[in-house]
Amino acid sequence: MRNRPIVFFLLLATSLCGAQDTYTLASAQQELEAADYLHAVEILDSIERTGVVSADFYHALGNARFESGQIGPAILAYERGLRLRPGNKDLLNNLRYVREEAGLTLPDIPDFFLLRWWKVAGAAMGTTTAYALSLVFWWLAVAGTVWWYLRRRQMEEKRRFALLPLSVIGMVLAATFFLLGRSRYAYLHATEEAVLTAPAATLRVSPTAAGSVEAELEAGHKVRIVDEVNRFVKVQLVDGRQGYLLRESLDII
Repeated sequence: MRNRPIVFFLLLATSLCGAQDTYTLASAQQELEAADYLHAVEILDSIERTGVVSADFYHALGNARFESGQIGPAILAYERGLRLRPGNKDLLNNLRYVREEAGLTLPDIPDFFLLRWWKVAGAAMGTTTAYALSLVFWWLAVAGTVWWYLRRRQMEEKRRFALLPLSVIGMVLAATFFLLGRSRYAYLHATEEAVLTAPAATLRVSPTAAGSVEAELEAGHKVRIVDEVNRFVKVQLVDGRQGYLLRESLDII
C-alpha cells in the first residue's frame, strides 16, 4: 500500500516525459499536414522556449501562425528564420505572400546586393568557422613574415619575393574572416529591428497616450527601433516615417 503513491508518481512522470518527447519539429509538421494549426503552434512554441531553433523551425512556425490567423507573429517567425538563413527562397516567398494577404503595402527595401552576399556567406560559414579560419590565416601570415625576415638572405630569390606577398594575403584573409564572423554575430544579436505583433497599434508623434496620431498600423509592420522612452519606443517605418509605439506591441526580430 505504501508503494502505491510512489508507483503513481513514477507513472505520471513517465507519461509526462512521453508527452514532452512528442514535441518535435516532425510532430509539428504532422499537425500542419492534418490542418491542426493551433496544436502545431503549441508544439512549436514549446520548442522555441528551449532555444533549439533553426530556419526550418521558423518556417514551420510562420506557416502555423499564418494558418491560425496570427499575421504579426507569422511575419515575425519568417523574419527570424531569415536571420538564421538570409536569402532563403521559401522564407522570402512566404513572407511576401503573407504581407500581401495582410494588405501591407509599404515596400520592404532590399539590402544592397554585396551586403546580401556578405550575410549569406556569414550564415553559410558561421561565426565559429569564420573566427577559426581568421586565426589560422593570421598565424600563417605571422609565421611567413618571421620566416622571411630570418631567412631572407639565404632564400632563393623567387621564394624570397613570393613569401612576403603571400603573408600579406594571409593577413588580408585573416582580417576578412574576422570581420565576417564579427558581423555575423552582431547580425544574429541585433535588437534594433522589430515586427508589430499586436493586432493593431497607433503610431503617435510623442511618447504619451495623448500624443497626436501619426498613423494607424496593422499587425506585421517591420520597424527599426530608434529610441526608447518609458513605455514607448521610437520607431522608423520602411518609408521613413517616425513615431512612437507602445513597447508591448512589438517583438524584436
